[in-house]
Amino acid sequence: MNAKKQDHDDHHNDREEPFENEPSTYDELTHAEMRLLYEESTRSMRFAKYLQWWTVGSTLLVYGAFLAVAKFVAADYGYGNKLTALIIILTIAVIATLIIYQFWQHTELVKIERIAKGFSTAFRHTRSIKSKLEANIHRYLLLAFMILTVISGSVVSYYGVLQIVRNG
Repeated sequence: MNAKKQDHDDHHNDREEPFENEPSTYDELTHAEMRLLYEESTRSMRFAKYLQWWTVGSTLLVYGAFLAVAKFVAADYGYGNKLTALIIILTIAVIATLIIYQFWQHTELVKIERIAKGFSTAFRHTRSIKSKLEANIHRYLLLAFMILTVISGSVVSYYGVLQIVRNG
């Protein structure tokens, strides 16, 4: 009996304090415009995230293609050096692209935060469940993972091309 009461009390303590909802400060037409902009920004963020992952995957495929070209063309040292230079250039370009996509996402996030300031307190309260710090940690850990994945792929491809050229 006491265990049930304790469990009920623990569950009750997990609940948040009630708050009074204040409606949106926007007039009806502005609210509709802001909702449209909010939706557009969230779609743009998702698209930028998609492009980031697509870029990583495509880059890894290109690294594999470099290995295949070196193997099936029977590359000599000169050709191998050109392929390794391309690997380095591609890696730098892809990392810069991933960072640009990250800036794009940040811009959209700033727009979303500005728009949300005029929405209801219930909207802002629900949106604040995940803290800004936590979201940034997740965002930049994923970016670091993407960059490390691209670098790892480039290292494997670079040394793979050199190995293929040496062993003919």
